[in-house]
Amino acid sequence: MFKQTLSSFKRFAQLFPSMAQSIVSAFCFSNPILNGVTFFVLSPFIANLTRLGVEMDMVIENSDMKTASQWILERATHGVKAHNTECIPMNKPVLFVGNHAGLGDANAVMMSSPRRDTHTILINHGILPGLQAFHEYAIAVDNDNPAYTLRRTVRLLKEGKSVLLYPRGKIEDDPSLDLDLALDNLAHWSESIEFFVKHVPDLQVVPFGVGGVISRSALNNPIVRQYKDPERRLFLAATFQLAFPMYRDPIVSIFFGQPLSGEQATLANVQKQMRRLIKSVNAEQVEIFGEARGIQATLGEVVS
Repeated sequence: MFKQTLSSFKRFAQLFPSMAQSIVSAFCFSNPILNGVTFFVLSPFIANLTRLGVEMDMVIENSDMKTASQWILERATHGVKAHNTECIPMNKPVLFVGNHAGLGDANAVMMSSPRRDTHTILINHGILPGLQAFHEYAIAVDNDNPAYTLRRTVRLLKEGKSVLLYPRGKIEDDPSLDLDLALDNLAHWSESIEFFVKHVPDLQVVPFGVGGVISRSALNNPIVRQYKDPERRLFLAATFQLAFPMYRDPIVSIFFGQPLSGEQATLANVQKQMRRLIKSVNAEQVEIFGEARGIQATLGEVVS
């Protein structure tokens, strides 16, 4: 018990500085005094988020990423609606490719998928270097040596494992908030999918569409709305979502497509499926949002 408590404290001490820097810098204040005041005011919330990060990392260490993804989503959302998970191959190498709608969509993929061996290709910055156990499931992009990332991904796939790739390489528009922009992002996807198909025999490419990751009410927070840069706004909204229970209201939608392999696993065919999947996400989110509004209206009538 003592060793576990000491380990938790050490992890907290290691993660807290990067968590603080990540959150304070998201407000984009150039004045060091404002940054100091922001840190002072937000310290209790930064500490709480750090605690969540440490606890999630320990869940990974004691179990796996799938279990940890379920754990964190139970604390950040009202649930996940997953569709077509039965299409995901279990005994072949799988490359999951989809839209990057927010900070929690990778967790939604890993929670929903029956696979427990999924590694995510990501940029290792912010709080990620402080999450020790998480790195067992991460493929960090090395900008100075991009060939390393490709080699490690190919090696894992050849071992029969699954890998999560975001072909856009950055956060995209959430289909639940803007369907047209979400569809437009598909034109900017890289051809890396075809590279992995070429180098990994029998690779199964499984597209997925995801949306509803970020809380609408957090996005409408007056502080968050001041930021025009979409990535800054999404990051702040996600931070508020984890820090304050009132913003943990999203129900995430995720639709998996049919596996593609061999000559059929082209970027064009993936994009074709993605258009359908993203439209499905949008339709379900519109239905969920409408139901939520109806519930709120009913409660308002009862109170009055």
